[in-house]
This record gives sequence, C-alpha cells and structure tokens, in this order.
Amino acid sequence: MNFAISDIEAAIEGWRMRSPSDEAFAASTEVRALARLYGAVIVHGCKGITDAGLDDAQRDALRILSADPLRELPQ
Repeated sequence: MNFAISDIEAAIEGWRMRSPSDEAFAASTEVRALARLYGAVIVHGCKGITDAGLDDAQRDALRILSADPLRELPQ
C-alpha cells in the first residue's frame, strides 16, 4: 500500500482529535511516530511512502485511516 503525504497529514489530525494534549508540544505516541515520518517525507522530497518503508509504530499509527469509513485509501 502507498501512503501519500496527505494521508500522513490526515492520520496526524485523526490522532490529534482522538487523543488531544493540553500541553503545547506534547503529543501521543502515534502522532510523534507520524511526525517523524512526515518530516522525513518532506526532507527527502517524496510524495509519499510505501508500507515497506514504515516502521511498526508508523504502520500502526496509519491504521487510523482504515478506521474512518468515510475516507477512501489510495490503491
């Protein structure tokens, strides 16, 4: 499966909504994993990443996308 940068952004927002923080720079484990991925995609100038390029924490955090029945995942 391929994940576009917009998928990563949507997953970050989904986790931020699901487990918000009262502290300005604190975030859930999932958001931190996705933030590292998002930064790497931007730094390397990629438009996205394949499932094989993810670590376990990132893969698990991206599962929020499949939990949203209104969202279509790219094929």
